[in-house]
Amino acid sequence: MKIQVLFSSLGNTPFCHVILHEDLFLHRSLSWLVSFFTEGLILTADVPFKFSALTRSCVVIPCSFQQQDMHLTRGIWSKKDGGVVYHNGQSYILDHFKDRTKILGDLHEGECSLEIDDVKPFDNGPFCFYAEKDNEKYRFNNSCAFLIFTCLPFNVSCSVNHTCPSYPPVFSWSVTNLTSEVTDTMTTRGVWSRTSTITFMVSGGDGVKSLTCTAIFLRDKQQASTVKINLYFCNLNFHRRSLWDRLSR
Repeated sequence: MKIQVLFSSLGNTPFCHVILHEDLFLHRSLSWLVSFFTEGLILTADVPFKFSALTRSCVVIPCSFQQQDMHLTRGIWSKKDGGVVYHNGQSYILDHFKDRTKILGDLHEGECSLEIDDVKPFDNGPFCFYAEKDNEKYRFNNSCAFLIFTCLPFNVSCSVNHTCPSYPPVFSWSVTNLTSEVTDTMTTRGVWSRTSTITFMVSGGDGVKSLTCTAIFLRDKQQASTVKINLYFCNLNFHRRSLWDRLSR
């Protein structure tokens, strides 16, 4: 028996030709050899390493690969520890992800984007793509993605009383704001209330965030107040989005 193994490549994918020069009594060993190289195939996918997501919304993680006429029959997304996030057999999927995930596009055209619906704060990944054809597995380089969470805009107001409308106080905030609005109201005769309302984005995650509002009066006299905003996974209820902190001169 003489076996000749020749290596060549198809694009970036190595494969082997096995030529038998006599009878096929080693068919079983040969099948194992071919299976070994198939299991070891590592292809390249195009998946962003980090991708932004908004909790309670949906997100699509872009994914594509060079198809190379492999006719893959199944695309799978899993967590790094092996827990299955998407599989065309629902019984394989982790309970937490059931009925929330699907692959968009056609595997035969090299499309493997993952859609996750009703994104949870702990759906941060990493999520990795691989594929199967019958019992053969195909792994991909650059196929894992982390989700980076952002939140809905957070509106905060800060108010101060003053008695000099010719030189009203100026506000300074400890966060970078997206929008800012200042309003003036006469509360009683000779007393005005000035209010600064800002909108800013809160980074994702649980915890307490500090926020400081500073009122700067004439001749650089300042008064500041700091509050703690308790955030739970950025799922902000309406009453939490409005904070009224009154400074008194």
